[in-house]
This record gives sequence, structure tokens and C-alpha cells, in this order.
Amino acid sequence: MTFKPEVSVIMANYNGARYLGAAIKSVQMQSLQHWELILVDDASDDESVECAESFARADKRIHIVTTNANRGPAATRNAALERASGRWTAIFDSDDIMRPLRLETLRNRAIEDGAAIVADDLLVFSDDGRMPRAFLPKRFSAKPRWIGLTQYVDSNRLYSRMPDLGYLKPFIETDLLRRTGIRYDERLHIGEDYEIMARLLASGARLRLEPTANYLYRKHPASISHRIHAAQIAALIEADERLIDSLGAIRPDVARAFTRRKNSLNAMLEYDRIVGLIKGRRYAKAAAAAAQTPYIWPLLGRPIRARLERIFGSHAQSARTPPPRREARIEAL
Repeated sequence: MTFKPEVSVIMANYNGARYLGAAIKSVQMQSLQHWELILVDDASDDESVECAESFARADKRIHIVTTNANRGPAATRNAALERASGRWTAIFDSDDIMRPLRLETLRNRAIEDGAAIVADDLLVFSDDGRMPRAFLPKRFSAKPRWIGLTQYVDSNRLYSRMPDLGYLKPFIETDLLRRTGIRYDERLHIGEDYEIMARLLASGARLRLEPTANYLYRKHPASISHRIHAAQIAALIEADERLIDSLGAIRPDVARAFTRRKNSLNAMLEYDRIVGLIKGRRYAKAAAAAAQTPYIWPLLGRPIRARLERIFGSHAQSARTPPPRREARIEAL
């Protein structure tokens, strides 16, 4: 009898051998056992493939695909999506871990609430021994809630009052992906998770937040979560413009959310320019630019802010703005 998985777990990997075994084992320990794992390796030059194949030889639900050249996370995930055969598709990173009840919990939430997309809270952890912490604030994790396009776009910008929902790993009805033909934008090498979710929500779907935290999100030095550069920021702006153009007439609240996000991305462009001036020891120009854009100061970091304060001292105090509600999270943009 042909095995029919209920969930297709999609995993893109590049040089993740150090954590890959733990990630795969967490899939094997799921209470919902009717799954397939589609792992696409993006031309790793470590022992990733050997590690994955050792699991695949013992577990026929694990499928390994390799590429000849490194193409980036979006293209790698698309290659996995094309092979998904389950009713549901779960996005899972190769350096993270799932608790045993995760797939079953998300499946049940999707069916009970009639949701085509579900995402659960994250437990953020690292290898330094500190206790994991929940990612969503209590007002978001107290009970299930619906998230539409406006809220989602608004969450993925600097100084938003919402948590950055672009971090969450979605559990998607595979038929939604087939009907819409929506895939990851391979022109993006950062922010691709936000972009595909925004297009799915723009197609009419809504995201259902599951309050339990069954996804363990690993923070480590190799995480792709640090400062992004001007070309990458420009690519994010262009991706948003393509999405807006594809929508035609949009509601005023959606338009305002996209405007706020664009302003946020433009602020990041200015941040990138100022950091370049500082690295080039063009302190006077950096000071003048920073004085005119104090809203990006939280991005600059304490050492650079202290240096700028020494450069233009009291002028910075006269130009300051009230502190944001939280520090900016660049990587989800």
C-alpha cells in the first residue's frame, strides 16, 4: 500500500550539520506520525548530506534532495515545496527543534478553526544554557487569534507595537499553495518568509495564531539574522511594490500598512548609509546624517551611539525623539 503523508515537513539546509541531527530527530519524535520530511541541501560543503542520508536509510519517510550550486533559502524551499504530497505543509529550519506535539497541535487547530494557515508561538533558545523564552507577548499568546494582511504587514517593520510575525514558521494547507501557485521569491535572500506569507494573506487567506509554543527557535552565531545591506533592503522594497501592483485596488488600511513598512525600510537604508560613513571614518558626515534621523539611533548600537554623542554632543540631545517601545528586529523584515 502506498504511504500517504498527512504533513509534508519542508526543510532547507546549508552547512547545518552541527544541528541537523537534532532537527531530524525532533521530526521523528512527533506524536503525529504520518509525515514526510523533504530535506533539500543547498550545496553544503560540510557533513550535512552524510548526516541526513544516515537518517534516510533507516526511515523511508525522509527524502533527501541535493543541489549542484548554492541558490539561497528561497530557491531551496521552492524545490522542497514542489515535492510536497501531504495535505499540510510545515516549514521547518534545519537548526531548530519541534516539540513532539507540534504537528498534531497545528493540524488540530487548522481543522477545528477552518484555517488554511496556522503558526504557533516560538521558544527562543541558545546553546549558552539560558532558559528559553517565549517569543510572543502574553496578549498574543493567551488564546488563538486571526491575523490578516494589515496586521501582518504592520508587524514586520521597525518599532511596530506588534511582535514580528515574520519569525513564525507556518503550517499551510498544501492545496492553498497549489491553487494560488504562490512560491518563495527567489530574488530575495532575506525576508523571503515574510514575503510569501504576505502574498498568501493577500490572496484572501488568514493566519490563525496557535498560542502554544512548540517550535524551538535556535539563536546562534551562524544564524542569518544580522545587519542587512542596501541591496537587500532595496530588494525588499521592490518585492513589496510588486505585491502592491498585483493587488490592484487595496483597502486604505492595507495601503497605510505598506506605507509604514516602506518608510521603515527606507530608514534602514539610511542606517546602512550612516554605518558606511562611520566605517569609512567620515565621522562629521555620519554625525550630521544621524542628527537628522534620530529615529534610527536604536539600530546603531551603543558603541556607535556613544561615538556619535562624543562627536556632536548636545546637538544630539536637542534632536532626540522619545525612545521606541522596543528595539528593532531587523532580521524579520
